[in-house]
Amino acid sequence: MIRLALHGGAGDLRADQFDTSAHRAALRRIADEGRRMLQDGATAVATVEQVVVLLEECPLFNAGVGAVLNRDGQPELDAAIMCGVDRNCGAVAGVMRAKSPIRLARAVMERSPHAMYMGSGADALNRELGLDEVTPDFFVTEERFHQLKLAHERGVIVLDHEAAFDDTVAHAPTPPSEDGGDAFGTVGAVARDAHGNLAAATSTGGLTNKHPGRIGDTPIIGAGTFADNRSAAISCTGTGESFIRSGFGFEIHARMSYSHWALQRACDETLAEVQRLGGRGGCIAIDHEGQLYLPFNSLAMYRAWMGADGNLHVGVGPDDVD
Repeated sequence: MIRLALHGGAGDLRADQFDTSAHRAALRRIADEGRRMLQDGATAVATVEQVVVLLEECPLFNAGVGAVLNRDGQPELDAAIMCGVDRNCGAVAGVMRAKSPIRLARAVMERSPHAMYMGSGADALNRELGLDEVTPDFFVTEERFHQLKLAHERGVIVLDHEAAFDDTVAHAPTPPSEDGGDAFGTVGAVARDAHGNLAAATSTGGLTNKHPGRIGDTPIIGAGTFADNRSAAISCTGTGESFIRSGFGFEIHARMSYSHWALQRACDETLAEVQRLGGRGGCIAIDHEGQLYLPFNSLAMYRAWMGADGNLHVGVGPDDVD
């Protein structure tokens, strides 16, 4: 049974208060490409990589083009990919010149002796391996520059962007705001291919006005990205520090493998731990049997998935699905 899910970030917005039609259309278009790949026999690894590449290329989401900017006005991009067959993985953090951080992460997994590279070393590897290279301004959009300016004026580190950016809150373990202004970035995909193999991929620009050098959960294998054919493939979005502290991806694997919990229970219990640690967000997950679960404890999570019947579905709020 082939299965696919992708996300474009989670946050505290009410879907009925904002026009999310462009985001929905992009998610559906990209999910359709992933579905086609799986139906044509592509591997789970190839599928999640391509889905995340397309999300990186879409300026609506906080990854690749349109990624948020750090305190110095620079994009620092993180990405990771993991294969469920043998736990092979690749991750990069703080890259500024790799046109596609997720392509570089896969190259780290398959074409280097290491599992994770950072900063200038990661960008140098991108060049050495002949992958597409750009200047940092390639990723910068007018909207993200404006958001950084506002964050500077207010002295906050903002979790992500929305139309209601004026109502966002500082990066801190606070309860969800009632006005629906804050949101979290990151994009990701999980898949189960025709051979039953799992894979996960995640990419992000991090936090607006973050301190240079800050790294969240996205490139941390076992936190924001994880895949093991014996349990599940998981990609996270939310308050990265809390997902790191909970060991989110591996914690789900452990609950499923050692306690024999079902995917839903494992995800719910681990997400509750994230919330206990002051974090919000969610994940997309597919288990070894093809069961799909997309939980979140924020007001919304941009998401799309392929149902067991092969049809595509897109959602933003908990009941806002088409």
